[in-house]
Order: sequence, then C-alpha cells, then structure tokens
Amino acid sequence: MATNATRESVAKNALVIAREAAGRFAQHKELCKKFIQGFEAARHTQPDFKFGRRKYKALLQRAANHHVETIAVDLNDVEAFLSHEIQDPDPMLLESLQVPKVQLQQSIELMISDIEENALRYMKYFYEACDAELPERDANFNPQSSALARDAVHQWRERQLAQQSGGQPPAAAIPVRLKNNFDVRFKPRDAAKVLKMRELSAGKVGALVKLDCIVARVSQVKPKVEVVTYHCEVCGAEIFQSVESERYTPPKECPSQRCRDNKQAGKLRHNIRTCKFVKYQEMRVQEMSSHVPVGGVPRSINVVLSGDLTRTVLPGDAITVTGVYTPYQLPWFLARANGTEQQMYIDAHSVTKHKSGYNDKDQDAQATMRKVGEAWQKGNLYENCAKSIAPEIFGHLDVKKALLLVLIGAFKKQMSDGMKIRGDIHCLMMGDPGVAKSQLLKQVVNIAPRSVYTTGKGSSGVGLTASVVRDPMTSEVSLEGGALVLADMGICCIDEFDKMEEGDRTAIHEVMEQQSVSIAKAGITTTLNTRTTVLAAANPLYGRYNPYKSPVENIDLPAALLSRFDLLFLLLDTVDNDKDRQLAIHVCKVHSNYDKQEKRVVDDKLGGEDAPVGSDDTDVLNLGFKAFDANFMRTYIRKAKSYEPMIDDQLQKSIVDAYVSMRDDEKRGDIDSRKSYTTPRTLLAILRLSQAHARARFSEKVEQQDFDEAMRLLKASKESVELSAPAKRGANPLDLVYDIISDLSRRDSVQAADGWVDMAHIVSMAGHKALSREMVIEAIENWESLSVLCQNPERTLVKFIVPPA
Repeated sequence: MATNATRESVAKNALVIAREAAGRFAQHKELCKKFIQGFEAARHTQPDFKFGRRKYKALLQRAANHHVETIAVDLNDVEAFLSHEIQDPDPMLLESLQVPKVQLQQSIELMISDIEENALRYMKYFYEACDAELPERDANFNPQSSALARDAVHQWRERQLAQQSGGQPPAAAIPVRLKNNFDVRFKPRDAAKVLKMRELSAGKVGALVKLDCIVARVSQVKPKVEVVTYHCEVCGAEIFQSVESERYTPPKECPSQRCRDNKQAGKLRHNIRTCKFVKYQEMRVQEMSSHVPVGGVPRSINVVLSGDLTRTVLPGDAITVTGVYTPYQLPWFLARANGTEQQMYIDAHSVTKHKSGYNDKDQDAQATMRKVGEAWQKGNLYENCAKSIAPEIFGHLDVKKALLLVLIGAFKKQMSDGMKIRGDIHCLMMGDPGVAKSQLLKQVVNIAPRSVYTTGKGSSGVGLTASVVRDPMTSEVSLEGGALVLADMGICCIDEFDKMEEGDRTAIHEVMEQQSVSIAKAGITTTLNTRTTVLAAANPLYGRYNPYKSPVENIDLPAALLSRFDLLFLLLDTVDNDKDRQLAIHVCKVHSNYDKQEKRVVDDKLGGEDAPVGSDDTDVLNLGFKAFDANFMRTYIRKAKSYEPMIDDQLQKSIVDAYVSMRDDEKRGDIDSRKSYTTPRTLLAILRLSQAHARARFSEKVEQQDFDEAMRLLKASKESVELSAPAKRGANPLDLVYDIISDLSRRDSVQAADGWVDMAHIVSMAGHKALSREMVIEAIENWESLSVLCQNPERTLVKFIVPPA
C-alpha cells in the first residue's frame, strides 16, 4: 500500500510540474520572439553593416541569402538576454500577456531550464520566431545555391493555390518548412554539465544532453523527406504532409474541399520534384574508455546528424555531442513486439571535436600560432619540441626527434601518370623491456589529432584493414574499417608488433607502401584509402637482445616488412653507471614533486597571466625550458606541414654518394653483422627524413643540414647495438679512409682531374662511417708518411702516388 501511495504522489507531483510548465509556454513564446528580434552581441564582436550588433537578425539575413543552413541559437546568449530581462521586464510584454510582474520574472528565471528539459517544443517556438522575422533577400544573395529552382516551384505553387481558391484565401497553407531553407538548433551553455553515457536516464528523455564519446561507425549520407507533396488527379489540388517521425503513412484519398463537395475519392500522385528533403546521416558513438568501469563493456547509442552537421566527423574521432535524447517512433508491429521498452537515439544539435585536425581551425588557433612564432624566434625549436614529447621519460632524445619527424612527415607526391610516392615516415622501435617504448607510443597518440592505438595480440588481419558486416537495421552488407582505415591521414600505433600472427602481419604490407587496402569479400570489391603512418614497437626474438646473435637474428622480421620501415630503432638496455644514476634521479624527481609543481604552475596560469612559452621559471624537469603542451605541438606540426621543401640540386651528389656507400658497406661487411636491409626504399627514406627536417625548420628548401640530420638519425638508430658489442671487428680508421679514397679515385670525374680527390668529399663520406674530420686528417698523414698518398700545398686535394689496382 505504501508503495502505491508513493507512486501516486510522484505521479501527481509530476503532473503538477507539467501543468506549471505548460502555463509558462505563452510567456516563453513571446520571449523567444523578442530574443530573435532584439538580442545584441557583445561589444568586442564585429557589427553587421545592416543590423549592427543584432546577431540573430544578421544570421537570418544570411539564411535568406542562402549562405547558411542553420540558425544556431546559443544558450549562453539566451541566458544573458534573460538575466537582463528579469531585472527590467518589458512593459509591453506585461500588457500583452496580462500577467503580474512577479509572475513574469519567475517565468523568465525558469526559461533556460525549460529549454534544456523540453528542447523539441522550444525548437518549434524559435523556428516560428525566425520565420516571422525572416527578412527579404538583398544584393548579397548567393547565386550558386539551388534557391532559383526552388523559387520557380514556389511561384508555381502560389499560382495553383490562387486558381483553386478562386480569389479566396487558400484552405491549405504551405508548410513553413517548405518555404524556408534553414533549420534551428541549440548550442549548449558553457556551464552545461558533460554527462557520461551511463548517466542517461528516463529523466533525460526529451531534454538537451551533452555527452563525451568516440565515433565508432558512420553511415552514408542519405536524403530524408521533411514535407511530402501530392497532386490530386481529379481536382488538381496540391496536398502537403509534414513528416515529423521516422516513418509516415501516405493519405489514400484527396482531403481537399472540392473533392469532398463532389463526394469523390480523388487519387493522389506523389510529386517528388516539389518535396522537401534534408541531408540525413546516422552514426554510432561509444562511451570513452576512461568512463567504462572495471570489467564493464563500453555502451553505445545512435546519433542522428542532419543538414550541415553531416560529414563533419569520421570513425575514431573523440567528440562532445549535444542533442535531444528521444525515442524512435516505431511502426505498430515493431512497437508491439518491443512492449514498453523504447529504442533511444540522440538528435544532434552540436558536435565539437576534442582534438582539432591539422587542417581544422580551432577558436584559439591564432593565439597558439603566435606562441609558435615566438618560440621559433627564440631558436632551437626543433630540439625543444623533440624534448617536449614525453618529457617525463629520461633520455631517448634521438628517438624523440625521430618521432617528431614521423608526426611532421614529408609531402605526398603524385606524378602526371598517376603514380603516387608516399610521404609518411614509418618507424619501428625494437628493444629490451623497460625502455619506455609503449609510453612513447601513447604520447604520439596524445599529440596526433587522428590516431589509433592497438596491440599485436589484440589485432587480427581484418581488425587492422576492414571487415564485412551486416547492418541489423537495414540488413545491408557493408564494410567496417579497421584500425588502419580509421587512422587514415593520421598515425596508427601498433604495440607488441612481434606478438602478431604472421598471417595478420602480412595484411599491412600493402598499407605501408601503396597506402591502400584492396578488398574482395562477400561480393564487395573495392579499395579503401589508408594514408596512414605506421609506428610500431616490438621486442627482439628472445625477449631481450642477445649480443651473441646477429642483429638480423634478433630482429626476426621478414625483409619485405623491414624494408618498408624508414627508421628501425634498436634500443638496448646497456649498463652505464653515469646514465643509470641520472635515470634514477630523473624518475625520483617525477615521483616526488613534479605533480605538485605542475599543479602550482597551472593554478598560477588560471589566476593570472600566461607564462611565456618556453620560460625557464616553469621548468620542473631541468629541460632548460617549459615543455610545450599537446595543443602547441599540434599547431607547430600544422604549420610545418604547410611547407613543401624541394631537394637542392647541390645536395643530390651527397645523397647519391651516401646511398652508394651504404650499399657498398653492406656488401663488403659480414652477413652476421648486418643491422638492416639497405634497399632503394632506404634512399626514399633518406629523402623523406630530410624533407621532414626541412619542414621542422619552416624551410622551403632541403639543405645540407637536413641531409646530415637524416643520416645521423639513421646511424643513431643502431647506436645502442654498437655500444653493446664491438661494432666493427678489426676495423681500422686507416683502412676505412684508404677504401674511401680508393673508391672515389676510380670515378670518371676524379680521373679527369688527374686523380685528385677533394678533401671535403672524403670527410663527408667518412662521416657516414662515424669518422670525425680529425681522424680522417690523421689517417691521411699516416698514409702520406708511408709514401702512399700525397696532398697539394693547400691540403685541400689528395691523390695516390701510385694508383691502386
């Protein structure tokens, strides 16, 4: 009995609240009209030349001129308007509504919450207000839109209605949705609470909700009918049917007055040409991984996008979506099968991406770009940005520089015959456990605006490329993109790369070089774009690197796959007393006072002025500067990607010599000591790394310093292997310099110069073999004392006294 009494009291209370809210509708409708008519934007905004600071009148003019499709009613503006109205209610409004001033003030106070709790009704009020205030077109009309054809149909319709009514007012009015080309949506307040998907309850039905989620699947954009028009074959009348739900039932007979007077069942013909259609797209969103409780399964819900919101997101994007939480209106046979259970979806009003892409412009882009310019003026921006990637991880500066170049990449080239040369830089980090490979991958995922993180054991071949799925709603067979397709124009990070099955690993061969995935499954034959950078981390074959085995045996990956990686870092956990001591001090500092100092810095920024970029007073890890945040890094990378540096003609000779030297060293060296496979792809890797470094300097031309940095990174990637074991068994600098000069003296250009070899050329070639200039000069002097070589008086040229055989 007590339970029933409680239910009755709750139902009565809800009924009382609903009646009170209904009593405020007339007042709120007038306030909506006044808001659209007279709301003025803040002083710092640019005024309109016709309407001044009247923001929504200017928006309606743009809608009338067919420049915008949506009137976004900002609830922050509504809140500011109501706060002004509640202090001084309009006397004309009080007179027209015939209500006391106190009652109107109470109604104004509750209006913003009523809008958020009953969004669909207030959308209608704002739409009617916008329709009433819609101005005529002016000289700024957009002739590229489809309005001219729509005008012709509208004029024909008005003539038809006038003829049918015989000079009397038409009985069937034209729906406003058919006359207007805009829609009304709400933009949420900044103070609105962002909900988790698990917090959606029955109390939120019909309300405006704001959710953090990840886009899992996006459907195709299709036309959805809003107003259906019919033509009666008997009386010639045009009949309109507004469609509010997912499905509609067409009328069987003509409902016009003429057919009713003649007692005829007029046959209706569907006229598609004069119907009103809107763009419609469905997407499936999933709750954020941080919102899923331990042991829970991520929840998902459908979101409906319409109008200009379509094609704004892609699978894999992290977004904040605002919309109306509402049930599907199912046909009676489906509703009967479901019983009292309702299928819910969100009718989207606003979509905001968490990470703006390199091509997207966020609101504070200009301020961040100014900070990038200030940091570039100070110099050393390439080094500082590399150190800002995971500053809590000690060392690995060359790895971080390589990751920065991976994020920047080179530009893609497409030849006139259709041939494409990729610009993405693929990188593989292979090393001992505990060298922070996975943490570096996570940092790259955090910085890149479009990124996917996956592991080897948790990925299958179709999970990486694409799978064929059947849509349960439409029973259509469609393709669902995997991790590499989701990371198109971004970065795909694959951890535990060595644990992946060999059959699944071969799925990414085509992706890494051709930048596409070819599918021939279930009658679907297509090619999907996967213009993605692959960043992988793996352990050696034996878990740890075995110094008694060759590098090739430790890596244990097929040559066809290894050659596709531009950089292969071998990271060994070598014993070094000084380095180990610095690492331990750094880790202790991170775990002791780093968090507290970071919070204090953030609090200071919130309370006062922003600290200047790169200032030393906010340096808490002794980097020499304040580490840049992810937003700064994205802006820096966006600016670097705007450059397309070309190879300097003077640099071509050095690149060719370096590549020939690398191939020759691999041929002469012992097979067991090989650390990588040098193929023509290696030459392309050198070019890509050089171009990426030139981009990092904001340069339009690849110079010698870019090429030197690319060669240094290629050598540094194998440096830890050289520290763990003697790099070149029995290699003598004297012999290396002799071989270099011998190779150069056989060239036609040198023989034409009577055998003289340029000293600068010898030093450059020796640098690729880790020999300094001093070592080269000392070796040449030794060979000169043995009467094997001689130099010119200026010591800029060298030649053999007796040419070698």
